[in-house]
Amino acid sequence: MPDPHPLCPPLASERAPSPPKPPPGFAWTRRAESDGSIRIVLAGELDLAVRPPFEAALADAQTDSERVLLDVGALTLIDCANLFVIFGAAARSRREGTVLILLSPRGQVRCILDLIGAPPGVAIVDYDELAVGGSKLAA
Repeated sequence: MPDPHPLCPPLASERAPSPPKPPPGFAWTRRAESDGSIRIVLAGELDLAVRPPFEAALADAQTDSERVLLDVGALTLIDCANLFVIFGAAARSRREGTVLILLSPRGQVRCILDLIGAPPGVAIVDYDELAVGGSKLAA
Protein backbone atom coordinates (compact mmCIF):
# COMPACT_ATOMS: atom_id res chain seq x y z
CA MET A 1 0.00 0.00 0.00
CA PRO A 2 1.43 3.42 -0.88
CA ASP A 3 2.33 5.83 1.88
CA PRO A 4 -0.49 8.31 2.51
CA HIS A 5 0.07 11.91 1.66
CA PRO A 6 1.43 13.68 4.78
CA LEU A 7 -1.32 16.30 4.69
CA CYS A 8 -4.24 13.90 4.19
CA PRO A 9 -5.77 11.94 7.03
CA PRO A 10 -5.84 8.17 6.57
CA LEU A 11 -8.95 6.59 5.11
CA ALA A 12 -11.37 4.99 7.54
CA SER A 13 -10.33 1.56 6.28
CA GLU A 14 -6.67 2.38 7.08
CA ARG A 15 -7.24 3.61 10.65
CA ALA A 16 -6.99 1.40 13.67
CA PRO A 17 -10.43 0.66 15.13
CA SER A 18 -11.47 2.91 17.98
CA PRO A 19 -11.92 1.29 21.35
CA PRO A 20 -15.57 0.92 22.37
CA LYS A 21 -16.95 3.88 24.23
CA PRO A 22 -17.75 3.25 27.87
CA PRO A 23 -21.44 3.29 28.72
CA PRO A 24 -22.76 6.59 30.07
CA GLY A 25 -22.54 6.94 33.79
CA PHE A 26 -25.48 6.00 35.97
CA ALA A 27 -25.67 5.26 39.67
CA TRP A 28 -28.45 4.80 42.18
CA THR A 29 -28.77 4.21 45.87
CA ARG A 30 -31.68 3.29 48.06
CA ARG A 31 -32.09 4.37 51.64
CA ALA A 32 -34.74 4.27 54.31
CA GLU A 33 -35.83 7.63 55.68
CA SER A 34 -36.68 8.19 59.36
CA ASP A 35 -40.39 8.58 58.53
CA GLY A 36 -40.58 5.10 56.95
CA SER A 37 -40.40 6.29 53.36
CA ILE A 38 -37.80 5.01 50.91
CA ARG A 39 -35.62 7.37 48.92
CA ILE A 40 -34.09 6.23 45.64
CA VAL A 41 -31.32 8.62 44.61
CA LEU A 42 -30.53 8.61 40.89
CA ALA A 43 -27.45 10.17 39.28
CA GLY A 44 -26.17 10.38 35.72
CA GLU A 45 -28.00 9.18 32.64
CA LEU A 46 -31.16 7.12 33.06
CA ASP A 47 -31.38 5.53 29.63
CA LEU A 48 -32.62 2.30 28.07
CA ALA A 49 -29.54 0.37 29.15
CA VAL A 50 -30.43 0.79 32.83
CA ARG A 51 -34.21 0.50 32.57
CA PRO A 52 -34.49 -3.09 33.95
CA PRO A 53 -32.59 -2.47 37.22
CA PHE A 54 -34.29 0.91 37.68
CA GLU A 55 -37.73 -0.60 37.14
CA ALA A 56 -36.98 -3.40 39.61
CA ALA A 57 -35.61 -1.00 42.23
CA LEU A 58 -38.65 1.25 41.98
CA ALA A 59 -41.07 -1.69 42.18
CA ASP A 60 -39.24 -3.08 45.22
CA ALA A 61 -39.37 0.31 46.95
CA GLN A 62 -43.11 0.57 46.31
CA THR A 63 -43.59 -2.91 47.74
CA ASP A 64 -41.58 -2.05 50.85
CA SER A 65 -43.04 1.39 51.65
CA GLU A 66 -46.22 3.39 51.18
CA ARG A 67 -44.15 6.47 50.37
CA VAL A 68 -41.33 6.56 47.81
CA LEU A 69 -39.15 9.59 47.12
CA LEU A 70 -37.55 9.39 43.69
CA ASP A 71 -34.63 11.82 43.99
CA VAL A 72 -33.82 12.88 40.43
CA GLY A 73 -31.80 15.98 41.32
CA ALA A 74 -28.52 14.52 40.03
CA LEU A 75 -29.93 13.04 36.82
CA THR A 76 -28.56 14.59 33.66
CA LEU A 77 -30.77 12.63 31.24
CA ILE A 78 -33.91 10.55 31.26
CA ASP A 79 -35.29 8.77 28.21
CA CYS A 80 -38.87 7.92 27.28
CA ALA A 81 -38.50 4.27 28.36
CA ASN A 82 -37.74 5.34 31.91
CA LEU A 83 -40.44 8.01 31.88
CA PHE A 84 -42.78 5.13 31.07
CA VAL A 85 -41.45 3.30 34.16
CA ILE A 86 -42.20 6.35 36.32
CA PHE A 87 -45.69 6.73 34.84
CA GLY A 88 -46.29 3.03 35.55
CA ALA A 89 -45.13 3.46 39.14
CA ALA A 90 -47.47 6.45 39.45
CA ALA A 91 -50.39 4.32 38.26
CA ARG A 92 -49.47 1.68 40.84
CA SER A 93 -49.39 4.35 43.56
CA ARG A 94 -52.86 5.56 42.59
CA ARG A 95 -54.26 2.00 42.57
CA GLU A 96 -52.72 1.13 45.93
CA GLY A 97 -53.26 4.48 47.63
CA THR A 98 -49.56 5.08 48.17
CA VAL A 99 -47.37 8.13 47.52
CA LEU A 100 -44.72 8.68 44.85
CA ILE A 101 -42.78 11.95 44.90
CA LEU A 102 -40.31 13.20 42.28
CA LEU A 103 -37.69 15.11 44.16
CA SER A 104 -35.88 18.12 42.73
CA PRO A 105 -35.66 17.56 38.96
CA ARG A 106 -33.08 19.77 37.25
CA GLY A 107 -31.89 20.55 33.72
CA GLN A 108 -33.10 18.22 30.97
CA VAL A 109 -35.21 16.19 33.37
CA ARG A 110 -37.07 19.31 34.55
CA CYS A 111 -37.58 20.47 30.94
CA ILE A 112 -39.13 17.15 29.95
CA LEU A 113 -41.41 17.11 32.98
CA ASP A 114 -42.44 20.69 32.22
CA LEU A 115 -43.31 19.64 28.66
CA ILE A 116 -45.23 16.46 29.41
CA GLY A 117 -46.35 17.16 32.96
CA ALA A 118 -45.93 15.09 36.05
CA PRO A 119 -47.66 11.72 36.14
CA PRO A 120 -51.16 12.06 37.63
CA GLY A 121 -51.05 11.95 41.42
CA VAL A 122 -47.29 12.50 41.63
CA ALA A 123 -45.91 15.58 43.35
CA ILE A 124 -42.77 17.30 42.13
CA VAL A 125 -41.00 18.71 45.18
CA ASP A 126 -37.74 20.63 45.55
CA TYR A 127 -35.23 19.88 48.29
CA ASP A 128 -36.13 23.01 50.25
CA GLU A 129 -39.82 21.98 50.35
CA LEU A 130 -38.82 18.57 51.66
CA ALA A 131 -36.71 20.12 54.39
CA VAL A 132 -39.62 22.23 55.70
CA GLY A 133 -42.28 19.56 55.23
CA GLY A 134 -44.10 21.27 52.36
CA SER A 135 -47.77 20.57 51.81
CA LYS A 136 -47.11 18.69 48.55
CA LEU A 137 -45.60 15.86 50.58
CA ALA A 138 -48.88 14.76 52.02
CA ALA A 139 -50.13 13.83 48.54
